[in-house]
Amino acid sequence: MRKMTFLLSLWLTLTATALLGTSTVLASELKTITLSVDKMTCSMCPITVKKALRKVEGVTVVSAKYEGNGVGWAKVTYDPRKADVEDLTFATEQAGYPSRLQP
Repeated sequence: MRKMTFLLSLWLTLTATALLGTSTVLASELKTITLSVDKMTCSMCPITVKKALRKVEGVTVVSAKYEGNGVGWAKVTYDPRKADVEDLTFATEQAGYPSRLQP
């Protein structure tokens, strides 16, 4: 009985440690940037931009808006250990919307 209790305790400890150790990202480790996005022509364009950015590994939050005159923006929060600005601008470019980091 003691052996069974010990093994169960060991299994629970190892399982809990494994679960707690997976993909825990602190908010302080995330980075938020704003991209200027070109070639937006209507209110549907930000939806396409958001979908493209959400597919990038490490992206946690995306918002986008069409400002008019072919210009818009996207605000992106991401894990810099998994993605960088080049990954994000590449994603919008592939969706048909060139972008660049706003200063």
